[in-house]
Amino acid sequence: MAPPTAPGGRPAAEVVHVSLGHGTIDDACRRRRAEITERVRGHRPGDPLPHVAYTGDEHALWRRVMSELNRVHPATACARYLRAAERLPLPAGRVPSLTEVSGDLHGHTGFRLLPAADLVPAREFYAAFAEGRFSSTLYLRCPAVPLYSPDPDVLHELVGHAVMLSDPLFAELYRLFGTTVRRVRSPAALEAISKVFWFTMETGLVHERGAPRAYGAALLSSAGELESIGRVALRPFSIPDMIRQPYDIYRYQPTLFVADSVEALTKSLREFLAEQH
Repeated sequence: MAPPTAPGGRPAAEVVHVSLGHGTIDDACRRRRAEITERVRGHRPGDPLPHVAYTGDEHALWRRVMSELNRVHPATACARYLRAAERLPLPAGRVPSLTEVSGDLHGHTGFRLLPAADLVPAREFYAAFAEGRFSSTLYLRCPAVPLYSPDPDVLHELVGHAVMLSDPLFAELYRLFGTTVRRVRSPAALEAISKVFWFTMETGLVHERGAPRAYGAALLSSAGELESIGRVALRPFSIPDMIRQPYDIYRYQPTLFVADSVEALTKSLREFLAEQH
């Protein structure tokens, strides 16, 4: 939807700092998030990426979530994601630094990761794709909700977006979103682009191996939501329907759109983005 967006760019109809789908962020989690965010504030492209010394509990949380994701991905992730995860392997036992992942990613598709200190306006977030830049949060989800994070945490950014950005075709699609947003002036067009991004690059599914498989970053970073796909409304891929469909980023999505193939998805997105002004 329209800006502003959540950190790392999940579109949102309004700014929500502390709301979680299953409650509110506890005080300890809020303090840690603020501490990490403060380390990032003021960073400019070209500056060295900030280093976060993650705690033992945070590394343990990363291990727990990665264990669950590695268990469910073979049966729920699309083939391109599974190949990309081999191309850009993330450590299972610790939270990796943004520097190491960004360096590996740049070697594959030219994309780099930038730290996001706070909410990133939609136009700024998407437009950066045109230059091969993706804004990433550095804090982890709260331990109370390990298998789903409505706010885009570093696990979502790296497991979901960074891995998919190592795939040349998906990197090209992100760049197309970026160049399109730089071109458009209409708030309505920006809102339409944002909704299409949400229902594709965040929560998109594609038919593969006889079943819907995830390519969207929000799904790929949520073991809980991946395992709920069979219980939600699955609709045929339709950009006009996506633009009309309401959504709430702070809950599991009740409606998801399934493309017939990656090729069909790519064709539809290119045509839609070329028409935006």
